[in-house]
Amino acid sequence: MKTNIFLCFLALYLSCGCQAQDSLENLYFDASNAQTVLVLTVTDGYVHEEAIPAGKELLIALGKENGFNVLHTSQSTALESADFSSLDALVFLCTTLDIFNSQQEALVKNYIQNGGGYVGIHAAADTEYDWPWYGQLVGAYFESHPVGTPRATLTTLETDNQFTRHLPASWSIDDEWYNYTFQNEAIIPLLNLEESSYEGGNNGYRHPITWYHDFDGGRSFYTGLGHKKSTYEDPRFIQLLQKGISYAMGQP
Repeated sequence: MKTNIFLCFLALYLSCGCQAQDSLENLYFDASNAQTVLVLTVTDGYVHEEAIPAGKELLIALGKENGFNVLHTSQSTALESADFSSLDALVFLCTTLDIFNSQQEALVKNYIQNGGGYVGIHAAADTEYDWPWYGQLVGAYFESHPVGTPRATLTTLETDNQFTRHLPASWSIDDEWYNYTFQNEAIIPLLNLEESSYEGGNNGYRHPITWYHDFDGGRSFYTGLGHKKSTYEDPRFIQLLQKGISYAMGQP
């Protein structure tokens, strides 16, 4: 009898554990907020153990400062029970490789096609290589990167743009610099990575590192910045990301 009782409690514990993993957690919630973002940190490859916690912390701060709620999940199965009608943007924070099944892909695609917003940070471009629609949503796939996190120079392509007017025409920062295979010619580059300022670039003189575009009924913003914890503490990046989120949520 004791063995049967123990097995029942074990089954209940395991069941509750799975449900907890599959649910969405509130990183920040205020009932007076009119908008909500869902942050996905699902990984099937490299885990950015420094960037993901730093990114979550920054997104909480941005939610508090700009009046939007922040949900989070590290399990793609949570999408199957999510209320997409209540979400104003999906934020892919350093996701990696094949994270969705066909049902979950359909949910994300339907969300965008119905006017939803997407924000991709860093390794979001290292995700879903076998799903061409996602590559077009992001705008590019990760191809390679040089060793380390060297300092490089970024050129702000439009200094009077809604996203970048807070940035100087040229500025430098340490990060991990992705080379890309571009998937969508309609992306609108905001920042260009100057390959002459570091070693290991292979995209040439045209090397966008941050961009945006309207896509398939929705909106997409992506930045290749975000490998280092220090990036999420940089005021230039913080304001850039906040503006990208606002765009994805459909704000002017």
